Amino acid sequence: MIEYLKTTRELLQSFQEAKVVHVSRGQNKKADALSKLASVAFDHLAKEVKVETLRHPSISTKVVVGVEVPEFNWMTPILRYLQEGVVPADRQEARRLKIKALQYEIINGALYRRSYLGPSLKCIDYEEAEYVIREIHEGRCGMHMGAKMVAA
Repeated sequence: MIEYLKTTRELLQSFQEAKVVHVSRGQNKKADALSKLASVAFDHLAKEVKVETLRHPSISTKVVVGVEVPEFNWMTPILRYLQEGVVPADRQEARRLKIKALQYEIINGALYRRSYLGPSLKCIDYEEAEYVIREIHEGRCGMHMGAKMVAA
């Protein structure tokens, strides 16, 4: 509704003179009947009232959200090695990375850790991890799970 209000205000600016009057439901029987249709089944009214369901909004809105992707995190060296074969200059670090990378695989551009007994585990960065933990503790279900359940 905010987008419709914004569009209406923009359109009003294009007129030399305009007046918007609020009509209460009590004085506007048609609008009152339409508002009640949304909360009740209207199959029995199909012959008396023409109802059209809009599949898409009548105004087009473009939502732009800025996303900051951290350039370097704990997964970056592993991803660079698996995708491009890039290793650190230090021989010991390069050897450690090659051994560690054996535990990981790339699926659809995302890094996963191989699991022996279960499915591959998706690797996430610190911000995503904080979000996941927050959702588990405070999310839709609103339950606080114990350490064993969170680990599971």
